[in-house]
Amino acid sequence: MAHRTLLLLHTLILASVLLVPRSGWAQSTKEREARIACLAGDYARGVRLLSELFVSTKMPTFIYNQARCFEQNRRYEDAISRFREYLRVAKDISGIELADTNKHIAECEGLLAAERPSPVPASPVAQPVPASPVAQPVPATEAGSVAVRQPPPAAGSSGLRTGGIATASVGGAALIAGIVFNLKSNSLARDIKKTDGFTSDKESDRKTYATLGWVGYGVGATCIATGAILYLLAQRSENNATVAFLPLLATGQAGAALRGSF
Repeated sequence: MAHRTLLLLHTLILASVLLVPRSGWAQSTKEREARIACLAGDYARGVRLLSELFVSTKMPTFIYNQARCFEQNRRYEDAISRFREYLRVAKDISGIELADTNKHIAECEGLLAAERPSPVPASPVAQPVPASPVAQPVPATEAGSVAVRQPPPAAGSSGLRTGGIATASVGGAALIAGIVFNLKSNSLARDIKKTDGFTSDKESDRKTYATLGWVGYGVGATCIATGAILYLLAQRSENNATVAFLPLLATGQAGAALRGSF
């Protein structure tokens, strides 16, 4: 009787083992392998196993475990992405689970910011210190005389010279144009004097060329004269005066003389 009871018990145990779903057994094995891989630093294999489990079961918990696997291996950017994906996929999580997930996100963001190097402020560039002006010795024009330095030629003298040259150049061009127009007018006049050479159009063109010729002569002469005047004014402005103070010493006498040229 005892033998039969023992045999029946072994049969029941074997039957219970055979009735365990194979899928559940495989899932438990994958979860264990994924946990070992994440703790051992092989986050790539651990995340892959958890991805297979999520595809098979559609359980958001495996996405959360992926985030934890990344977080344990200091992959904070990937962890933040997985935690946010978990919040998007998991629809019926409790307030405690939501707070816990947001806490992990905040911790990952803080650790990620601490790992990033802070920008190094640019060192100020030292500005060169301007050198103190060195007083130049004043040359003596004569023994015992003190020369008075005159200012350099005014900048306007250079402008007057340039303006004079430019104005005279325009005048030369106007004179050449007047000559060309006058030649055209004379040529038309000779054509008109020929037999059957007169036409109203030729006469009108002759008058126009003649007028332009005289205008060219007038403008050219005026510009050349104006340019010459400007050039002369520039020359005069550069002739600055030189003044010297001369002490006069003689037996029983003392004095001074002022000499200058303009």
